[in-house]
Amino acid sequence: MKKIKETLLEKDFGAYLYDLREKSEYTVEELVEKIDMQNITTKTIKKWEHDLEFPNLDIMYKLSEIYEVPIEQLMQVKTETLEEGVKGINKGMIRFIGYLLGIPIYGAVIFSYVFLIVGGIGSVLFFAARISGKL
Repeated sequence: MKKIKETLLEKDFGAYLYDLREKSEYTVEELVEKIDMQNITTKTIKKWEHDLEFPNLDIMYKLSEIYEVPIEQLMQVKTETLEEGVKGINKGMIRFIGYLLGIPIYGAVIFSYVFLIVGGIGSVLFFAARISGKL
């Protein structure tokens, strides 16, 4: 049990939901059909999987039934994610960028680094040009 607990807590809630869906071999659209609740769309599920929103308790029970995992397990991972909180604005922004661009978190991290490097170089060149009087 301890090994399972450690493995679960290494992930955040969104990654955990994504893994459950992948292991069950459901597409997002199929999961929407299985949940069969008003206002649950593919966009809603993607928000859960990117930790931009969390499902309410009724939906948590439904997910527990669909994935055949104890509700306590889902609640534990959700609680740990909430307790850990967002580790700074960077993580939240990277998740948001990934969601907007439709790319995984790792792609959003790389995109962010490239953006920061290009922006930094551009700023240095801009200020160098201003100092030399060319702008």
